[in-house]
Parts: sequence; structure tokens; C-alpha cells
Amino acid sequence: MLFWLIAGILLGAGALFLLRHPQVKLAWFDWVLLVLAVAFFAVAIENYNGSMSELEPRAATFLLASFGIPGLILTAIVGVRAWRSTQKAAVKVEA
Repeated sequence: MLFWLIAGILLGAGALFLLRHPQVKLAWFDWVLLVLAVAFFAVAIENYNGSMSELEPRAATFLLASFGIPGLILTAIVGVRAWRSTQKAAVKVEA
């Protein structure tokens, strides 16, 4: 229960950061990728906790990797795209 409260607060803080900083430009599909990444992370953590509570550490590790790695990849894609958009904006301002 406490995990979901903390996760919700962190997600809300991240969304507010992205909305309040106009130099970070995200396309509509970046938001879709972020939602998918959050869903992958939530499923990975929930499956890991469930498998560990059933004393299945091998399954827990496998599920954490199989859902966590795609979440990390999607987050990295959006992060690189956001970083590149801020770099392009900085070059336009300097020129």
C-alpha cells in the first residue's frame, strides 16, 4: 500500500516537472511511451513482490527482468528524445 502511495507521488512530481518546464518538448507518442514504461515498471514490481511472497525467487528475478528491461528501454528512448530536444532548443537560442 505504501509503495503505491510513494509511486503515485513520484509520478505526479515527474508529470508536474515535465509540464512546468517548456524547454522540454515531448511529442504525443513520447507520452504514450512513458505510460507504457510506467505500466511495465508497475507490473514488474508487483510480480516481483508476489513471486517473492510465494517463495519463488527464480521466477521473481525472471519476471523483474522480463518486464523491467523493456520499461527501462522505453524510458531511455523518451529520455534521449527529450534531451535532444532541449539541446536543439539551446542551439537555436544561442544562434
